[in-house]
Amino acid sequence: MDEILNIVDVTKSFGGLTALTNVSFSVKKAQIKSLIGPNGAGKTTLYNIVTGVYPITDGTIWFCGERINGLKPHVITSKGIARTFQNVELFENMTVIENVMMGRHVRTESGLFGGAFRLPAARKEERAILDRSMEILDFVGLEKRAREDSSGLPFGLQRYLEIARALATEPKLLLLDEPASGLDHTESQTLCELILKIRDSGITVLLVEHNMDVAMEISDEIVVLNYGVKLAEGTPRKVQHDPEVISAYLGDDAYA
Repeated sequence: MDEILNIVDVTKSFGGLTALTNVSFSVKKAQIKSLIGPNGAGKTTLYNIVTGVYPITDGTIWFCGERINGLKPHVITSKGIARTFQNVELFENMTVIENVMMGRHVRTESGLFGGAFRLPAARKEERAILDRSMEILDFVGLEKRAREDSSGLPFGLQRYLEIARALATEPKLLLLDEPASGLDHTESQTLCELILKIRDSGITVLLVEHNMDVAMEISDEIVVLNYGVKLAEGTPRKVQHDPEVISAYLGDDAYA
C-alpha cells in the first residue's frame, strides 16, 4: 500500500513555546488513521501545518510524493487535501446546497469573466457544479435538505454538511478534526458508517478524535501525541495496551 502523506521530523514553535517536536509518521492510501492525545498534545497544530495555515519551523511534509510545506492553503487544497474543523464552520447565510457548491471553487475553470457574462461554458460548468453537489449531498444523506438554510440544520447534520463541503473539493486525503464532538452515541455510530463509506470510495482519512470508541472502532492505525511528541503508533489494539499511552490518559498512578 503506497503512502499518500509523509510527516518527517516536523517541529513547530510559537516564539518560546514548542508545540510539536520531531513528529514523524505516514498515512497510506485507502487507510483510516487516527491522531489522538490529551488536550494540548498538538493535534490541531499539526493539521494547520499540513494544510498550510501555519508555516513549519523544521521538517518536511510530503503529499503524493511532492513536498508541500511552504505552499498556500488554497494550493494545498487544489492538490487534494481537504479538512473540517473542531467547531463547525459553515456559510450560515447560504442554503445547504450552496455551502457544498462553495467547496467546488478550487475545481472551476470558467473564471470571473465567464461567470459575470454568463458565457455558455460558465453556464455548463455551473450546472455540473450543481449536479455534483447534489450527488455529494446524496452520499452523506442530506439531499432532501438541499434547499434549507444551513443554519437551521440540527448540529449533527451541520457536521455532515461540513464533510460534504470538504468532499466537494475532490480530495485524495480528508482531514477530520473531532467530527464526533457534540454527537450522541447513535449519531456517532452513523458518523462511523459515513467515514467508512468515504474510505471505501477511495478517499484516505486522517482523523483527530477525542471519542475513543470512534477512533478505536474505525481506525486501521493510530498515532498518539502527548505534549507535542509522538508517544506511540500502531493498530488500535497495540495502542490501547501501550503503558505510556495509558499513563498519558490516566496519569502516572494508573499502574500504582
